[in-house]
Amino acid sequence: MKPGDTITVMAETLSRHGDGVARHDGYENHVGGLLPGETGDVELDYVSKQRPRAHGATLRRRNTHPGRRPAPCPHHGRCNGCPLMEMDLPSQHTLKREELEREYGLEVDRLVPPEGGGLRYRWSAKRVVHGVPGRLVLGSYMRGTHNVADMAGCLVDHPDIVRCAQELVARANALRVEPYDELSEHGDLRYVWFKTDGRGQVLLTLITAEPRSPSIYALAEQLTVPVGIAWGINSTRGNDLRGTSLRPIRGRQSLTLDIAGVEFHCGPLGFLQPNPSAIAHAYHDLVHVPAGGSPHGRVALDLYAGTGVTTALLRTRFAEVLPCESYPESARQLGVEPQLVEEFLAKILALPYGSARHPDLVVANPPRGGLGPTVCTQLNELHASRLHLMSCNPRSLRDDLTRLTGPEGKYRLIQARAFDTLPQTAHIEIVAWLVGK
Repeated sequence: MKPGDTITVMAETLSRHGDGVARHDGYENHVGGLLPGETGDVELDYVSKQRPRAHGATLRRRNTHPGRRPAPCPHHGRCNGCPLMEMDLPSQHTLKREELEREYGLEVDRLVPPEGGGLRYRWSAKRVVHGVPGRLVLGSYMRGTHNVADMAGCLVDHPDIVRCAQELVARANALRVEPYDELSEHGDLRYVWFKTDGRGQVLLTLITAEPRSPSIYALAEQLTVPVGIAWGINSTRGNDLRGTSLRPIRGRQSLTLDIAGVEFHCGPLGFLQPNPSAIAHAYHDLVHVPAGGSPHGRVALDLYAGTGVTTALLRTRFAEVLPCESYPESARQLGVEPQLVEEFLAKILALPYGSARHPDLVVANPPRGGLGPTVCTQLNELHASRLHLMSCNPRSLRDDLTRLTGPEGKYRLIQARAFDTLPQTAHIEIVAWLVGK
């Protein structure tokens, strides 16, 4: 097979990017615009020379998935942010459950649906700035390229963010702010980051490529929607949109938010779950047992504690809760020193048996890469009474569960549950409950 060839394939599954995955001539073909069970004529645009994988686009569908619908967003197709938007929500949920079981061997007791029909849920959104002075575009990189797709009026953004983005573009165009161009490495405004508390308050971070900006302060003075504006610098290549060297420009430099009944503060660079209302259900279940009961006892460990929501929930039922977090801003809010989980657990394991050395509950919510071999080995040595895991990546969760529940593992999986925290995407959150063998 080679680029430009046309093949006919049937999609069997979806990739994590939302492409249909089909087998043909020994190749794994990733096809945009093809849902599982659909057969289509596909034009190949990329064929790997290193492994049997190809990518292509659908020229014609020969049959239609029963859950297919017209995408409600005018940017769908160029913007890759919502790859499942052409599928209704019930079909998305059926697909996600089937994928978990077929691809990863993960059976869940149920999938908890989102509130509000799967739109207007994002409380945190990053944008790439593109275009020319007077005609700025706020968007996202099209997958596999650094071409920018316009995301004006994004249907999954919270209305507060949409309102702030519209004002930002209008004021920046009036001031003829120059967007940064990656090819020429010239320009001013590079990225923007919006956060909202869901109650009308928006925190805006403007990110430039250079520490000197001809327009940042003038632009900030013109903006009325955000309650606080910060300025970050990002002069590196790549897709990291966060920025560093943060400077407050005006107004509040943090938002006060409530997730699962826990109040916390989030600053310009702090992590905020995109869908707090959905993630609140997952956090609740993470610190409870499958039937809803509340474990309690002397000591609980909260690994990858983040903003401290789970720490606060645990402190209502345990005499001592020891959180671990490596990100400095979040660790500071928790009142602990930033620390890797491996270092934290090594110190716990060095304690005399009893107290924290044998916790009643360990809660862990690792990043996409999962716990990994080292942490799983440490948790097996710890042999806690209960271990509750939360994961945004079924592949790494499967690998972690194999290490924790296999022949060398010290735990037994009793149940798992899925949460649709990012509707219109292939993303899923999973809570898994384990007990010591």
